[in-house]
Amino acid sequence: MENSKINYDYSYNYCKKIAVSHYENFPVGSLLIPKNKRKYIYSIYAFARYADDIADSDIFSEKEKLEKLNELENELNKIESDDLSKLIFGTENIFIALYDTIKTLNIPVTEFRNLLIAFKQDSVKSDYRKFGELISYSEYSANPIGHIVLYVFGYNPESDKEAFESSDKICTALQLTNFWQDVSEDLKINRVYIPEEVMAENNYSYNLLSSKTENENFINILKFLISKTRKLFEEGKGILNLVKGRLRLELKATIAGGEAILKKIEEINYRVLSQRVSLGNIDKLKLFHKIIL
Repeated sequence: MENSKINYDYSYNYCKKIAVSHYENFPVGSLLIPKNKRKYIYSIYAFARYADDIADSDIFSEKEKLEKLNELENELNKIESDDLSKLIFGTENIFIALYDTIKTLNIPVTEFRNLLIAFKQDSVKSDYRKFGELISYSEYSANPIGHIVLYVFGYNPESDKEAFESSDKICTALQLTNFWQDVSEDLKINRVYIPEEVMAENNYSYNLLSSKTENENFINILKFLISKTRKLFEEGKGILNLVKGRLRLELKATIAGGEAILKKIEEINYRVLSQRVSLGNIDKLKLFHKIIL
């Protein structure tokens, strides 16, 4: 496949269809993203969605998941070497669009490789012992997304180091928020992100979690975890003074959305095993008014 003959528009539209058909805490269709940058966001999302579907599959074995994710890494290697020949059938449009995104915006391929590290970890690891392991996981699962979005808007770690560092705090906080929001959903696929050490310190266990026991000890665990997550949001909010324009508004909305989820968890007295909180249309409208003030 000669790069000069590639129909990039078709590939970007393919990625757009994937992106807009899913609801995620990711700015795939936000009106705050300038129109001329949205196609790049679509290609990034399509790649992440495809890899995530492999890691979450209940059809593939652990070995098959790792093999398929390794194949995606080989496709990234082709992008890095400007070789788009013999792309995996069924993913070619994703990687064609991603190729153009990476080359146009000068995004390091390493950021996408780091995402694959997290997906591979999800394929083989189902629980965590220490809170610090979640922070390390987020360095691959969430923080690269923040970096990539900053690259899309023209920022880079050399001249905007503080923005990238603040982004890491926000992205890690968002990842943790997603964990606490989805405790019951993750249990369905045998994943537990509440650290074993934190449970032990509060006289709680995996067995109690599996039986969806929401006693005082469980509530104390969620209070502790949400407190640590709020602190990360606070530590990262300095990014709002380091970026401009629509990206600032997008980040303000994203942070507000994450904090709103934490507040909703508090409002149900941390009983996330029996209820899953989410943001409805009224919540989103309130957030919209908040960010434009």
